[in-house]
Amino acid sequence: MEGKDKILTGAEALFMKYGFKSITMDDIARELGISKKTLYQFFEDKNDLVNQTIESHINCDIENCRLVKNGEHDPIEFLFEISKSITENHRKVNVSVLFDLRKYFKNAWDKLEKFKSDFIFNQMVENINSGKELGLYRQNLNSDLIAKLYVHNIEFMLRPELYQEITNDFYLIHQEIIKYHLHGICTEKGLKKLNKIIENQHINNKNI
Repeated sequence: MEGKDKILTGAEALFMKYGFKSITMDDIARELGISKKTLYQFFEDKNDLVNQTIESHINCDIENCRLVKNGEHDPIEFLFEISKSITENHRKVNVSVLFDLRKYFKNAWDKLEKFKSDFIFNQMVENINSGKELGLYRQNLNSDLIAKLYVHNIEFMLRPELYQEITNDFYLIHQEIIKYHLHGICTEKGLKKLNKIIENQHINNKNI
């Protein structure tokens, strides 16, 4: 299915740049240098293409999470690494993308919502429990509730109308959400780790 994967990758790039509503199947075929006949061999219509693009995007995020997990990271480091891995590629996303998806492509939006409410929630519960075991997070935390609160903050990221007057930088937003989250749950040991990571970030940013 290499041809289909290439179309999904190319279509996602176009959607992320111009939005889901304005790009047509004709535009996609032309920009990717393929015939509409080839495009319709893999996708029934634009809705099908959008749905499969979102599914591909979600699968990519899940794979990124798996790869970061395989690294030598404690729970605090993991949150920063996954933020870098997942959101760095979204820095130049046109904010109209999320408006379009929510308003005109409900099935695709629902897939994104389910990913947020299921996968991200479960990852956070695991992260919180692991942090407790290592003494990085407070023992008296309600893991499920804290994970739900984190997911709620991620929902904020999917509502650009709430913050676009401040910034459209998904990476910056996610970093601030993580720091806000961790300051509320870390032990003294965890805060020392967190402050060291933030300090290193400032140093690295100055050297760029």
